[in-house]
Amino acid sequence: MLPIPNLDDRGFEQMLQEARKSIPKLLPEWTDENAHDPGITLLELMSWMTELQQYYLNRVTEKNERKFLKLLGIQPKEPVSARAEVTFASANRLAVIPKGTPLAAGRHVFETAETVKLVPAAVEKVIVRTEGASGGFTSSPQAGVAYYAFGAEARKGSRLLLGLDRPLPEQTEITLSIRLFDDYPVPVAQGPAEAAPLISTASVAWTYAGEAEGEVWQPVELVKDTSVHLSQSGELVFMLRSPMKAWSFFPADDKKRYWLCCELLGEGYEISPKVEKLALNTVPAVQQDSFSQTYTFHSTGEPGLRLSKDTHLALQGKLIVQVQDAQGRWRDWSQTDRLADCTAEAGCYELSRNVRDGKLTIRFGDGVNGAIPPEGKRNIRVIAYKPDFEADRWIGKSNGLPEQAFEVPRKRAYQRKGMLLQVAMPDGPEGDRVWEDWRPVYSLDNSAPTDRHFVYDAEEGVIRFGNNEEGWIPPKSPDAANMRWISLCQSGGSEGNVKQGMIRSFAEADSALWEGITVTQPYPAEDGRDAESLQDAKLQARRELDAPHRAVTAADFEAIAQATPGLRVARVRAIPLYKPGQRDYPRVKSPAQMTVVVVPYSERDRPEAGRGFLETVSQHLERHRLLTTQVHVIPAAYVKVTVHAVIVVEPGLKQEQGRMVKEIRRLLRPMGHADGVEGWPFGRSVYRGDLYGLISRMQGVVYVQDLWMDAEGKDIRKDGGGDIHIPPYSLVYSGEHDIELIGLNDL
Repeated sequence: MLPIPNLDDRGFEQMLQEARKSIPKLLPEWTDENAHDPGITLLELMSWMTELQQYYLNRVTEKNERKFLKLLGIQPKEPVSARAEVTFASANRLAVIPKGTPLAAGRHVFETAETVKLVPAAVEKVIVRTEGASGGFTSSPQAGVAYYAFGAEARKGSRLLLGLDRPLPEQTEITLSIRLFDDYPVPVAQGPAEAAPLISTASVAWTYAGEAEGEVWQPVELVKDTSVHLSQSGELVFMLRSPMKAWSFFPADDKKRYWLCCELLGEGYEISPKVEKLALNTVPAVQQDSFSQTYTFHSTGEPGLRLSKDTHLALQGKLIVQVQDAQGRWRDWSQTDRLADCTAEAGCYELSRNVRDGKLTIRFGDGVNGAIPPEGKRNIRVIAYKPDFEADRWIGKSNGLPEQAFEVPRKRAYQRKGMLLQVAMPDGPEGDRVWEDWRPVYSLDNSAPTDRHFVYDAEEGVIRFGNNEEGWIPPKSPDAANMRWISLCQSGGSEGNVKQGMIRSFAEADSALWEGITVTQPYPAEDGRDAESLQDAKLQARRELDAPHRAVTAADFEAIAQATPGLRVARVRAIPLYKPGQRDYPRVKSPAQMTVVVVPYSERDRPEAGRGFLETVSQHLERHRLLTTQVHVIPAAYVKVTVHAVIVVEPGLKQEQGRMVKEIRRLLRPMGHADGVEGWPFGRSVYRGDLYGLISRMQGVVYVQDLWMDAEGKDIRKDGGGDIHIPPYSLVYSGEHDIELIGLNDL
């Protein structure tokens, strides 16, 4: 580390005395050095000013620290909005809740993250059928009891049956929310949004009891499965091809119900899925308040182009439709009641809103009545904003000067991601205007003179523009405001982590639209975080510098494999210069080879990583490895070790075999537990001395008369001293230990 000099190394008195001592040498005729002399007053003034200058020069300000963090690639994190699950209930009709529908949780606003089509049905009964048992459960989260979807062992052929109180409509996309128990000692590793997708070893098939002839169970038409075959919490989106039929099954034969079935076709779960809740009409909600949003579309260039959107703001807000010209600028088109009234060159469109079906439709002209938008990618834009945002969406007018600053509306904290504004430029003598997009950046330092960038300062509540050297200056407007927001959303934070049941109504009360629809929040909102402070960002920078981002050493491979997104990786061992099947390692080595042994977290004594688990880790490591390194990801092998011992103990302890076997099992086990004892190290030989030391330390043991070990496993070796040597990718577990105790008085 470079030394940091102390620039504030002299005080006022020291500088004043040094100046006084220099007077006889520099100016001998100056003989009066008393405080009343004007020259001494000037020296005191200069000493005081120099002391202040040195003090500020020696300071590292917050602005400096932010620049230093930027050099390290660290930016203080933005606030993160809380998320919650909300369930809607529709009494007697189908309904659509569009994406972005605002919900109220006290003074907080949540918006639905997806569009959900409500069906007047609910999961009333759940049956789990395994090879040897059949059990029934309710789906109510208030019961507080999670149950295994396919039994504790999750064997092939096990079934999860969901009994519905009403039939589901056919040819309609239906969403089933799946929430799994997640409170395990080893958490799921989190990763960026662009992380490799999770791959499941197990596979399931969803069917329903239908009215078709022949087979009772008909396959559903699967649209999306974010639960990845019940490997994680998520959503199942599906459609039925034919009507459902009511059946009764033991132990739910009290009445006929309409059934969905999930059958386990292929085994391979590391943890057997444990269900907390299965529900229809459930959707994630995010704590945010969208004031304005944009939606872009492609144009085919064909006459009579139709576009549709299914968001709340598009259905309920005010709209502006824009088309991009050849120069990349946007032109506002006009809404008309009838395209037949438009000329061939007129940029106009028809608009229709079907609130019940949750769909907005826009229709353009055919070249005779209304112009045709030119063919292009993402060259049509719809701007939707709240009616009460009409005044606040106008930022102001540019004066054409450098480094302009404008206040953001309502002095709130907004999401930088997705923030977008437009600046108008005059186009032609008739006063027409075209619009250009301006995008936010964290800093204008890297902005070119022609970049349309601005900086959003959340702390001061302002936006700042460039100076034609770092970012372009918005063009001057002679009269009217020429700057407007087209995408702006208020962000949330930790205060959005509201407790269970707080979200229970629509934020915009419309009795006709939401009549008969109830809102419930079965679980607390979570994941809301405030903006990261500068101090936390500095700590994060230290962690980032210590964390491996490129897999070079064995320790790098282990750390990166342990952090594979979406998985619970309990143990990892990286074996350099080794490839699977190689013998006589480490005497014989394979250049440019790295083998990574992974053990998943599991409730089994000997966890086994399935094909999907290994492939997920492999894809994650592939993004970080060196080009010259070939990586192999394999599961751990297990070696069974059985201990035989004859032990002399104190009188009265001859029946303590169970205690001693328990201690040996604690030593010879592959996984650590809550008692703080770690599992057996990868590839470590089992020496007789390990057992001698363990047994000798037990209370009541006089000495070990005899001890030997047996082992079962692949590529193991037992030497002449009775020690067992295992491969580097292996772990040991206990067999049926045979312990004989002899009382000291019996010798």
